[in-house]
Amino acid sequence: MIKKADIKLIVLQPTMIYGDVCDHNMSKFIKMVDRLSLFPVINHGKCLIQPVNARDLGKAYYQVLMMPSENAKPTYNLSGQNQIAMIDAFKLISNNLGKKTVFISFPLWFGVFLAKILKILTLGKIDYVEKVQRMSEDRCFSHKDAEKDFGYSPESFEIGIEREVKEYLNR
Repeated sequence: MIKKADIKLIVLQPTMIYGDVCDHNMSKFIKMVDRLSLFPVINHGKCLIQPVNARDLGKAYYQVLMMPSENAKPTYNLSGQNQIAMIDAFKLISNNLGKKTVFISFPLWFGVFLAKILKILTLGKIDYVEKVQRMSEDRCFSHKDAEKDFGYSPESFEIGIEREVKEYLNR
């Protein structure tokens, strides 16, 4: 249908989106770090993420709409400025909250085991198995094409998470 209508379709693929206390990513981590003085991490929190702020996505959507369609690629990754290890993201959150958080590392197998036990005990109502598994996966994607083609330039995670933590504290 799109081909028949001669419409140029461009797919924008954001990584982990954050930037508002209602997001389902960093806002959950902010709440957890705020509530827990002992914070569990998987595999020393070494997995890499590249969260993208919702404000940067808004700018990118506008930039794509304004660029000549003949110059556009079919898909673009929209990731944050830099990669960051999960443990470093948690430490930034803790510091911005003014907390003294102790991070305790568990191997992936143990975290998955505990998540499976929780799932069994709750008769499947609480299922964190996949979420625990994702805590050991690198989730980073280059945004070089978007940078080159339409000037995509996301802000640093440090700036974005500081703003989100302030918003959380002012609620």
